[in-house]
Amino acid sequence: MPQSTCMDDVRTRFGHNLRALREARTLTQEALAARAGLDRSYVGGVERGERNPTLTAISRLAHALETPPSSLFAGIDADPQARQPTESSVEAVEHANRLVVRFRYDRQDAEYTLDGARRTEYDGVVGTLRHGLASAASNADAVADTFIRATTLWPDANPSDLWTFLVSRIYCDYSNHPAANARLNLEQSWKRTSGWALERVVVRHYSQILKRLGITLKIGDKGEKEILLGTVDDPRIVPDKADILVTHGADAAEKLLGVVHVKASIAERRTDDVPMSQALVHAGYLSVFWTMDSKSFPSAKPVNRGEFGRADGKVSDKRRDFEDHGHFSACFSYNTNTLPTIDEDAVSKIFVCNFKDPDDRFAQFLLDAHRQRR
Repeated sequence: MPQSTCMDDVRTRFGHNLRALREARTLTQEALAARAGLDRSYVGGVERGERNPTLTAISRLAHALETPPSSLFAGIDADPQARQPTESSVEAVEHANRLVVRFRYDRQDAEYTLDGARRTEYDGVVGTLRHGLASAASNADAVADTFIRATTLWPDANPSDLWTFLVSRIYCDYSNHPAANARLNLEQSWKRTSGWALERVVVRHYSQILKRLGITLKIGDKGEKEILLGTVDDPRIVPDKADILVTHGADAAEKLLGVVHVKASIAERRTDDVPMSQALVHAGYLSVFWTMDSKSFPSAKPVNRGEFGRADGKVSDKRRDFEDHGHFSACFSYNTNTLPTIDEDAVSKIFVCNFKDPDDRFAQFLLDAHRQRR
């Protein structure tokens, strides 16, 4: 590759990082230029990869963004083979007080509409992901930060839709990743990263309010899981399958209250969790299923209908796991299309929640179990 082309790649990546950091802080080009003492057109040229910033300009930009200069060089690799595609596979258009997000769904050109959303808000969400992926934080942390920001900006949107049609799509867009991720299979990366990210979302959203109630949510390491789950004498208990530990008490007095099984969809390893869940419930511990209940099919305007719906009066086996068989203590879905349990005599129930307020049915369920244990 000619040297000039390599330099073009460096400028493009530097500009990409600058824009991501700016958008993550919800700054306009004008605001950043004012902070850095630079001309707005100069900042725009740097972001587009058209200008080669001086050391002084780099220092000023980093200071204005309150970040080390090294973060502006994230993902810049001398290896020309580490280049990534720059064409975006997702686009967002603001129209009539709504945002239309367009993406490719298998062979279908699809779109997802966010009422009351603005393009600047969308750019901030994408900037949060880009900044997280370009920093030293894990990809799972970047995804969790991005989703939490989206639910904060658009509290009335279906959380599962934001997860399925927005966050997953911008994550699987190579233009949002640093050059070092150019060789990643982003679809496979999403499958691994999204599970860990959802665990972080649950802990971050509920930890503060639950802590005040004497309950702790933790993504424990292997040693913690083995110690706390070792209190359950049953060969069906596999510590590695415990996504989130629910405990009460502190330090040496910390005791297990139960486990939260976190899954994006109902089908995702649900049956693998059943034996351990039954062992926990039999021993008197909580075994809660937490899910986005994400299920849709390719279409021009896909519907995230979930997997708990009753079609023609028929009840799915997935619903029976809870309402008839009681394989889990309860299920909490964050898909507003999920049909909650109506039958008060159900063995265990399916509840529908959102991210508007952490003091919700999920938190209350854990608190009720905590009071009973005491």
